[in-house]
Amino acid sequence: MRSISYRIYRVIAVVGLISLVAMFVSTTLVNEDLEDTMLRVELAQEREFFLAQGFDASRPLLFQGPGITRVYRPAEQGHIGSDADVLPAIFEGLSLGFMGEISRDDRTYLVSVSTVSGGTLYLARDITHFEEREWLFRMAILVVGVLVGLLVVVLSVLGARRVVQPLSELAERIQRLPVGPSIDRLPGHWQDAELQTIAGAFNDFVTELEAYVRREKSLLALASHELRTPIAIITGALDILEQRGGLSAADQATLGRIRRAADEMQSNVRVLLALARKSDDEDNVAGPVSLATEIHGVLEGLATDFPIASRVTFNASGPGQVCADPVVVRMLLRNLIQNALQHTARRIYIALHNDVVEVRDEGPGLNPVAQDILQGKQDLASGSGPVSGLGLYLVTLMVERLGWRLDLAQTTSSGTTVRVGPRDSAFFSDHAVNEQHNNGADN
Repeated sequence: MRSISYRIYRVIAVVGLISLVAMFVSTTLVNEDLEDTMLRVELAQEREFFLAQGFDASRPLLFQGPGITRVYRPAEQGHIGSDADVLPAIFEGLSLGFMGEISRDDRTYLVSVSTVSGGTLYLARDITHFEEREWLFRMAILVVGVLVGLLVVVLSVLGARRVVQPLSELAERIQRLPVGPSIDRLPGHWQDAELQTIAGAFNDFVTELEAYVRREKSLLALASHELRTPIAIITGALDILEQRGGLSAADQATLGRIRRAADEMQSNVRVLLALARKSDDEDNVAGPVSLATEIHGVLEGLATDFPIASRVTFNASGPGQVCADPVVVRMLLRNLIQNALQHTARRIYIALHNDVVEVRDEGPGLNPVAQDILQGKQDLASGSGPVSGLGLYLVTLMVERLGWRLDLAQTTSSGTTVRVGPRDSAFFSDHAVNEQHNNGADN
């Protein structure tokens, strides 16, 4: 990903280099045009001078001065080059009306062949000195252009850093802000108006965010009473109905479904409140946890509602000792196993690989929405329609709370496999290497 400083540097450098190229080309063209104009004017002046001084149109003339050669050929002398003694080698092979630069013996001449009354006038101006000066001029422009180009690159780098430095400082200040119930604000005064606008917008955002969090906490505090009280009333009423007796078998089955629903509701409320509060009570302090012991405890607790002995198979390669919040670990395992039991009537296989728990069922597999929830690609408030994945969503929240990793290893029509455990577990890295090796072998 390219930074803003790189983009600024690139723009400044490109503009500077384009300006240098344009300056070099324009200067060269202007210099050549000026030189050509001056020399052509000189040839025209030489021609006018020759005509003005008077001459015998019937006799050939030859004049060779410093830098100038002038030859007159009467018309009756014949074609150009017929008389080698009179016509210099400079003009050999040139036709009437020619005007331009030629090279002869490492010398450069500007030559003009024109018709005058009674014959042909040959003019040659030695411009070797001008050509050498022009070459030196171009080299000087090139050297200056290279130096200026290097200066442009250096200044563009320094300028880009200077422009981006306040923005980088603002980003570093935002990164250093501690995340907590109360977030510090950014300074309100900045040297640049744009940064001050950004800082003000960020402070306003933090203020709104804190107000939102306070409202959520107030709602959860209210829910801790408003939700628990009706559930407790429902549970107590169910106990009274069971104590009275006299219920038919169908009524007892209905009563059992109501109790299971109330217990599930109470469990979900307890988990949501525990996750939302994120309290620092002693019960929530991280400590040594045996995953095998916790799984056995969860299975014993679920045995009152599910035929654990006939449906669940648990294999452990060790105690699975981890350091984590025992309350959250217990809730995570309970929700993960209970969700598998609720959504399939077939067998459930639980395996403990050192510190990673694997739960595999023989159900029909997860639908795309449930898969997105489990993989963290969607939450229950995404607006994609009604979702019955509260249990899975709670699992993702608890995994996030523990700082663990969740892998959806498989979800097909023959079953679903989910793995949870610490992010730094060797099982995840070894399993990833094995999968890459197997994929390479298949290819």
